[in-house]
Amino acid sequence: MSGLPSTTARTTVLSEFDEMMISKSIATREQRLRAKGFTAEQAAEILEAEAEEVAAEVNAAATQQLAQGDGDGSDDDAGADADAALRAYRAARIAELKAAQAGRAELVQVTKSTWEADVAQAAGWVVVALHADPSLEEQAGRGVPAQCAALVAALRDVAARWSDVRCCQIAALDAIPPSQLGKLPGLFCYRDGALCHSLMGAEAVGAARSGPDLARTLAELGVLAPGAGAGGAVSDHESDDLDSD
Repeated sequence: MSGLPSTTARTTVLSEFDEMMISKSIATREQRLRAKGFTAEQAAEILEAEAEEVAAEVNAAATQQLAQGDGDGSDDDAGADADAALRAYRAARIAELKAAQAGRAELVQVTKSTWEADVAQAAGWVVVALHADPSLEEQAGRGVPAQCAALVAALRDVAARWSDVRCCQIAALDAIPPSQLGKLPGLFCYRDGALCHSLMGAEAVGAARSGPDLARTLAELGVLAPGAGAGGAVSDHESDDLDSD
């Protein structure tokens, strides 16, 4: 599956509506960039570049404050102000990382047109669950749409708890031909765009009893690390790296 090429120029400038959603914590900046057509990697690069610009501005302001010191103690005041500005930047950067990760800690709805960006071009692990509309029960089999819904619910729980994988759902008929509906439910695990694992039918049903059950199955497959932390958290070493700048 691949998305259709876009001929529309993309911009990183967000609309007032986008800014409103971000200010009200309805969406993150990364999510709004993704909605404009940027891939996850491109959005991350944009956020990093913007953070570097902020850092440069903070450093320039600190340098100017130090240069304005007049020897009557203002040097110390300027240095304290510069330190405070740098601490504020680091705190903002950590908050931005958390917001970016929170943007990934959700179940992403994938379609044929977004498959290329959301799955095929995504770095790291991507787990995709197929969901079937109740109207497909006659073709898929009695109770199969409900089993698909349970799998999607379990994957949504995984998405909320672990941020080191990208969790997605896609309509069954966007992913497989009608002749394959009898093999549902289905769960596919991709790494760097390559299919590594697939669970179909009873195997997928067994993995979907609950979010923790599915997480254990994914850990057994090597998709999740054993004892992986809760989703959305910035790691300790990442925070330390920021504090040591």
